Amino acid sequence: MNKITKARKYNSSKLQELLDEVSPLEMEQTKTKMKLAARIEEYMRAKGWNKSQFAEKVGKNPSEITKWLSGTQNFTVDVLTEIASTFDIELTALFGKHPIPVVYRKEIVVNSVATPTAIKLITPYEHGVSFLKIVSVQNG
Repeated sequence: MNKITKARKYNSSKLQELLDEVSPLEMEQTKTKMKLAARIEEYMRAKGWNKSQFAEKVGKNPSEITKWLSGTQNFTVDVLTEIASTFDIELTALFGKHPIPVVYRKEIVVNSVATPTAIKLITPYEHGVSFLKIVSVQNG
């Protein structure tokens, strides 16, 4: 029977040190980049385009589109204008009025599940059966 357990919070002083080094401005910049990447991907899906198709439309390599969608790209106004033009939308639509959910937390939750390491085979001999009888049934 599988046992369901709650995820445990993982506390790491090293991780906390790294997170404490990030300024509020850097946090806000990262959130904005991630929202922009999510919005671009949302428009791609609305058009039914995959990365390769979108890359072809904007004249870029698919690897560059992957960078754009990673949420780490620092876009220029020219590139954003080109993207908006490709989607046939206003530049401001890329920033959207309705929020896009972005997973962004200062905590990391780790959930581990134990998996069986071996399979136990049971033979009839382990249950005191010294022979097996096979019976053939015929109709008629």
